[in-house]
Amino acid sequence: MPRYGLATLNHSTMHGLPTQWEAHLDAAASAGFEAIAPDVFWLRKLEEEGVALATLRAGLESRELACMEIAGIAIGAAAATQAELDEQVRWSEGLGAEFVNARVVEPVDPALTDRARAVAQALAAVGTRLALEFSRGTKLNSVSGARAFSEAIDVPGVGVTLDTWHFFLRPEGIEWDALEALPADHFANVQLSDGVPYAEGEFGPATMDQRLLPGEGEFELERASALVRDRGLDLPVVVEVLNAEWRGREPEAFAQACAKASRRAWGASGR
Repeated sequence: MPRYGLATLNHSTMHGLPTQWEAHLDAAASAGFEAIAPDVFWLRKLEEEGVALATLRAGLESRELACMEIAGIAIGAAAATQAELDEQVRWSEGLGAEFVNARVVEPVDPALTDRARAVAQALAAVGTRLALEFSRGTKLNSVSGARAFSEAIDVPGVGVTLDTWHFFLRPEGIEWDALEALPADHFANVQLSDGVPYAEGEFGPATMDQRLLPGEGEFELERASALVRDRGLDLPVVVEVLNAEWRGREPEAFAQACAKASRRAWGASGR
């Protein structure tokens, strides 16, 4: 039975919107989400505004919400990676984050693998798992590539994120065989959205503004969900619908629509 978390990214401060953190939490709770998945832009702005992590965590707990995932860390050059890791460790410990999402932004080599291993170990020390996201916009662009990197890192708890947007719209084709062969201990979580193919050269705008509610696009979500369920995996599902039209509406309406669509397309939750 899936557990659902609502990503803050669609209504994040990166789009020029206010933090409105209590509205985010109220919206997620009233829609029946078990958790939220805060983004770094939102968390940084909250710190600038003087909202303590303890206050945010108390707000989560009072609404019976968890912190499913923090999005995220870019693993690349040493200094930049360390600066982001310092933030992530502080946030993860303060909010009790289950995962930190990671994008690999430099070519994979032994030094980068060592750096990623250090990231995973530092997060594990505060009880948080590293979730590797693949996409055509990073240096990991496939399930198979993310699995190989996870295995090379070789830290318990590190796994691959199944982001349905990147999985179904991978230019080289959908890797059903690689997904089916992914070992359970290298599976982290799901980032759920729907969509349709975008024009070549439109990856960035489409990714940030054109994702659809689950069930409203062309992705074979039922097949993907069945593959996960049939393996008995209790994967956390972050609902990450990045859509410009929905961004113009209130968080509560967005959360309700995301919750209903996700339960129909991916499966009912226990809440």
